[in-house]
Formats: sequence, structure tokens, C-alpha cells
Amino acid sequence: MVREIYALGALLLGMSALLVGNGLFGTLTALRMSLEAFDPTVIGIVVSCHMVGFVLGCVYGQRMIAGVGAIRCFTAFAALMAVCALLMPIHVQPYSWIPLRLCFGFCSAMVFMVAESWLAGAVSSENKGRVFSIYMVINKGCFGLGQVLLQVADPAGDRLFIVLGILFAVCLVPIALARHEAPKDIGDERMSIRELYRSSPVGVMGATATGLANSAIIGLSPVFALAVGLDVAGVSTFMIIFMAGSLSMQLPIGRLSDRFDRRAVLAAVAVCAGLTCIVIAFFGARSVWLLYGLSFAIGGLSAVTYPIAMAHASDHARAQRVVTIMAGLLLAFGIGASVSPFIASLVMKYLGPGGLYFYAGGVYFFMAAFTVYRMSKRAPVPNEEQSAFVPQPQTSQSSPVVTALDPRAVEEK
Repeated sequence: MVREIYALGALLLGMSALLVGNGLFGTLTALRMSLEAFDPTVIGIVVSCHMVGFVLGCVYGQRMIAGVGAIRCFTAFAALMAVCALLMPIHVQPYSWIPLRLCFGFCSAMVFMVAESWLAGAVSSENKGRVFSIYMVINKGCFGLGQVLLQVADPAGDRLFIVLGILFAVCLVPIALARHEAPKDIGDERMSIRELYRSSPVGVMGATATGLANSAIIGLSPVFALAVGLDVAGVSTFMIIFMAGSLSMQLPIGRLSDRFDRRAVLAAVAVCAGLTCIVIAFFGARSVWLLYGLSFAIGGLSAVTYPIAMAHASDHARAQRVVTIMAGLLLAFGIGASVSPFIASLVMKYLGPGGLYFYAGGVYFFMAAFTVYRMSKRAPVPNEEQSAFVPQPQTSQSSPVVTALDPRAVEEK
């Protein structure tokens, strides 16, 4: 195990630089648009464009990778990510940022697919579960580190965008010099959303609703935090605490879902997340410590809905279809995430900054109601037949290819 991790050190180092840059990019661009007084609807459109490009990359990128080659695609699209980051401060206007954010999302999906398939292909079957856990910690930890970098320079200037360009260029170096060969094949098998819904309605709706809520929260929370009076350092802390919550709650709540009907746990988590969102919308601006505490709670609760939905869908899957179902759920998440920042921005425009959390709370309450409804239509899977809960990396910072590392796919082959 130690030798395998050491051998993958260059790959993990390169991916760490990529993940730090990706974490910084989302928060920085949202902050810059707020500082430039962009209309909330425009901010929502720009943020949504990232996930639109990401989903397009996940759906159509495999053909390009197969035709051009993995290492060439990684090099080209990581370079394009650096170019997008460096172009953005040159002309800070919606009509230039929309295509740049769309392009960045597509490039990000391509790079993640190559890197994660490379990682999955280089790890032995018996160690994939442990490597997956390490990757999850790296994924979330690097997202948090990206928020720390917000304090290095003024978001209203150019320096942080230059830092982004450096990070995306640096990620090329260890991967280009890695001894492992690039993957020759990247799987593209996934179920249609309709077929997946027939297998697990709660899984599909849970994944879609999580995309609808979480993408808006992650993308627009910096806008909310700035609007309620936090400075840049405060926004950075707000987002770091959010990510700390997502790291701390997945395992304990996940273990509960292993012992009880997952749908009951999912409904309870969704209700708690909805209530917390309503509280932060009404009272978050009254105290910075209350704001930070609520950020921690929302980070933890929002991060666990998707992996519970995935675990529930896996409970109803044949062993040979686990990876296919996981990839399909990531697509369902991406569909919801593609439209949610725009919808949330409309609510923010008419209800103020707190509209973000009113919107997210409404989505969580819908998730809970649908889950309770489905509990009356289908008996629970017996505990002894349930697959084990597995924490998931930040969904906007991974591709469907990462499902090959999921230990449930390994165990059930």
C-alpha cells in the first residue's frame, strides 16, 4: 500500500495543484463578480456555465480522449484552464466571462477524467478503497486550501488569477514526468436517467436535488457572505468552515444510514439541511460566529445527501452495474447543478442575499417530501443486504471516472 501511494506521488501531487486551483477559481470568480457589481442573475448564469461545460465534457469528452490520447488531452486542457484564468481579469465583462467559464468547465471535466482514470488504472484492486479515501481527503482538503489562497492578494486585482495560471501550469509538471503510462481506455458506460429512475427513484431524485441545492450553495455562498458584511478574509473563513463541515459529517451520518433505512436518514438530513438554510437566511447576518456555525452545519449536511442517495441506489443494483449506476447518478447531479445557480440567482435578485438559502432550503424540503413519499411505496432493503456507505469527494471536483475507485465497485465485481 505505501509503495503504491509513493509510486502515485507525482500523479497525486499534480492533481493536488489542480484541485487547489479549482477550489480557488470558483470562489474568486464569484467574489470578483460581486465586487464588480454584476447583476445577481448574471452571476448565476456565469456560475451555471461552469457546470454546463463540465457536464458536456463528461458526456462527450471520452471520444476526444480516445482519438487524441490521454496525456495530450490532459496537457492541452490543463493549459487551456490556465489560459482561461489569465484571460478573465483582462476583460471583466459578462459577455467575455460566460464563454470563458463554459470553456473552463469543459476543460476541467476533461482533465479530471484523464487524471482520475489514470489514478484508478494504476492502483491494484485490493487497495482501491484506501486510495479512494486518500483521494477524498485530498480533494476536500485542496478545496479548503484554495479558499485560504483568497487572502494572498486582493480579489479585485490580477494577482490571484496569475496564481491560478501558475497552479494549472504546475499540475502539468509531475504528471508529465510520471513513470506510469497514461490510460488507454476511459469507460463511458452509464444508464439512462429513465432506466436509473426505474431502479431507484430516491437515488435519482436525491442526486438531482443535491445538484440543484449544492451547486448553488458552493457557487454563490461567497456572494452571500460578501453581501451580509464579511470582508475577503471572512469569506475565505466562511468557505473553509463550510468544507470542514463536509469532511466531518460524512462518516458519522453515513454509518447511521448503514444501520437504518437509508431513505429515513436521507429525509431527516434533508429536513435538517432545509431548516439550517432557513435559519441562515433569516439570522445569519446578525452574528459572524452564528454565520460560521451555520456554515459548518450546512457544509456537513449538504455533503452527505449525495453519497446517501448513491448508497441507496447501489443497494438496488446488480453487482455488475454498480459503476454504471454511479456514473448515471453523477450525470443526474450534473443536470441539476447546471441550472441551479441561475435559478438561485433569480431568487436572490428579488429576496436579497438570503434568497440563496431560501431556494436551497426549498429544494431540501422537496427532497425530504419525495423520499418520505417513496418510503410508503417500497419496502426498505434489509440491513444485511445493503452495500456499505462510502464518503464521496467534492462532486464538482470529480468526474464519472472516479466511480472506478469506489470500493463498492471492487467488492461487487
